[in-house]
Amino acid sequence: MIHTSLALGDKVELSRLKFNTNKTYNNETVYVSLIQDIKEDSLIISAPVENGKIIPLEIGTAYLLSIYSKGGLFKCRAVVSNRYKKNNLHFVDLEIKSPMRKHQRRQFYRLECALTFHFSNEENETYYKGIIIDISGGGLRFTSKEQIKVGSIINCTLDINNIETKRLELKGKVILSQLVDYQVIKYETRIMFQDISTENREAIIKFIFDEQRKRRKRRKGL
Repeated sequence: MIHTSLALGDKVELSRLKFNTNKTYNNETVYVSLIQDIKEDSLIISAPVENGKIIPLEIGTAYLLSIYSKGGLFKCRAVVSNRYKKNNLHFVDLEIKSPMRKHQRRQFYRLECALTFHFSNEENETYYKGIIIDISGGGLRFTSKEQIKVGSIINCTLDINNIETKRLELKGKVILSQLVDYQVIKYETRIMFQDISTENREAIIKFIFDEQRKRRKRRKGL
């Protein structure tokens, strides 16, 4: 059942599944983790962390896994079969319960990058620094030292370089914010753009295309 594209260190999102009266599954809380070991029909992941605390996933609980690998996005169902601690680190065994199916990416292509930007919460005008790790015409994902409430709206200021530097003022809704490294307190946050103008969206898409072209040229040694 384990797809050959998976590798150690791949990111895993776990959405808790709750069986309802209509005999379908509902997604609830989402946790983020990394693959630590791969077996024939199971995965070992690091225990998710939230607000600096280990999340004790209950044995027997079902989750929908979204696995981000170099081969694409894969999804499957899994059940927590064991939890344990080794060398002061916490791990979770996940027994895979359905075939891993490859899913199409979102409508907009996401470009992996490392762009410094600043953001503020609408409820707090203080600006914080973050690092954008991927961006598309529909949203972006970044790391920072701050965890942001899911569902809140943040204002983002970033500079992109095409022919000339262009400053973008963007608004986004937080759809995920999880601690990914509790040793240095680093949170990963994903936002979906809200009320983005056609001009700003086209500027981002053009920036992505230009960056792809530059990277292809570098790979070819041009």
